[in-house]
Amino acid sequence: MAYLETKYRDYLYVIFRIGIGALFFMLGIMKLFGLWGMPGGAAKFGTLIWYAGAAEFLIGLSLIAGVLVRLASAFGIIEMIVAYIIGHALPNGWNPAVNMGMPALLFMLAFVVTLAFGARKASLEQAIFKKELF
Repeated sequence: MAYLETKYRDYLYVIFRIGIGALFFMLGIMKLFGLWGMPGGAAKFGTLIWYAGAAEFLIGLSLIAGVLVRLASAFGIIEMIVAYIIGHALPNGWNPAVNMGMPALLFMLAFVVTLAFGARKASLEQAIFKKELF
């Protein structure tokens, strides 16, 4: 499949990693601070939604900065599986087109990719340690 190779693939992956991180970071901010139409406002400290928001904030920040990307991605996969099951599948059935769980599954698949590829270029880990730590 050499015809699909491009000299820009590392840069395209960096855009993907930072983009996924920024979107996930925004979800965390939305839950923690009640911004951008969060139903009920900011999540109360110590609730399941607050912990989910804190995890989304930290995972997104990790992907944006390129620090411990594989570890953050593993936690992101676990969070999205739990979110899909608890928040979407159990109350509304297993079909993601019906239960509005498509974003959780898409984020989970994106985290599988970032788990496989790690930080690569444009990461704080590479700049400081010249290698990925995890």
